[in-house]
Amino acid sequence: MNRTSWRHSPLLMTGIWLLSAGGFFNAEVFAQQKMGDVYVGSATVQAEGEDYVVAREKAVSQAMKNGLEGALKEMLGDKEFEASQRDLRQILRRSSQYVKSYRFLEAYDDLSSRTSEVKLEMRFFASAVSQALAGLGVIAGPVSENKVVVLIKEKSFTSAPVGSFWDAFPISETQLAKNLMEEGIEVIGREQLRETISEATVLNAIKGDLGSARSIGVITGADIVIVGTAVSSQRGKTGKEDIKTVQANINVKVVSTLEASLIAAKTEFSTIEHEQALQAELEAFDTASKKLADFIIPSLHRYREKGVEAPVRKAPEAPPLSMSDM
Repeated sequence: MNRTSWRHSPLLMTGIWLLSAGGFFNAEVFAQQKMGDVYVGSATVQAEGEDYVVAREKAVSQAMKNGLEGALKEMLGDKEFEASQRDLRQILRRSSQYVKSYRFLEAYDDLSSRTSEVKLEMRFFASAVSQALAGLGVIAGPVSENKVVVLIKEKSFTSAPVGSFWDAFPISETQLAKNLMEEGIEVIGREQLRETISEATVLNAIKGDLGSARSIGVITGADIVIVGTAVSSQRGKTGKEDIKTVQANINVKVVSTLEASLIAAKTEFSTIEHEQALQAELEAFDTASKKLADFIIPSLHRYREKGVEAPVRKAPEAPPLSMSDM
């Protein structure tokens, strides 16, 4: 039998995947249904047209599915696993999204049978799997982690453009997070997120994709995700010599990770006059952020206390200021 072999490859392939699962699990019940640290999955796939590259990719995907299936059986037990087959298909179809890291134990192409075979050792995002199970009602009902993520795409007229969302240090985001923390709300900082959340996911969430916002919440453990845009601009002259007029607008959406639903949406603005444009901008963003915090905080408390979606208030009209170039 002719084989091209990569057995016991030392290469550790780590993939951080964004998750589209909802719900938080009950810690007491989860202790009885805890996921193990490492699982093994194998698969053999036919190489159509002798395309072993595609066949190996399919084999890896199937091995991940088999590994996750084994993990679910261990967590739920054979009886519960069989009874929940229909619901579990939703998780198994996206098995790769729950893989935290994996490495090849065996990988080879069997040229005689024209197949690609792999055996993987993998680790899963245990909390994400449990959250997904809770969202399907397979395991215990949800509880809130009481953490918030704040991510704002900002365009500041006093700052040079940056190449990446993660390279920016938005004044509006910093101020809003500060205002929330001053009221006792735990906020997960931007620096903790840049290595685990893709820029594309954040930008999609900012554009209004609730699934992307929920993905951010799931992978960070936050029950609330706040995303939005902010822009500052220098307005026309006031007639006062050496006085600058700066307007800042902030537009945010508050999303529930559990329900992938909109809790609240709001636009606030502030106009400040100052001799220094930068100082006027800082004060304008600070004032607008405080207004937003005054609106958001009651919405969060109401949502967490009732456990249901809080009503979305219609934001007041802000003075004309184009945000289409955000």
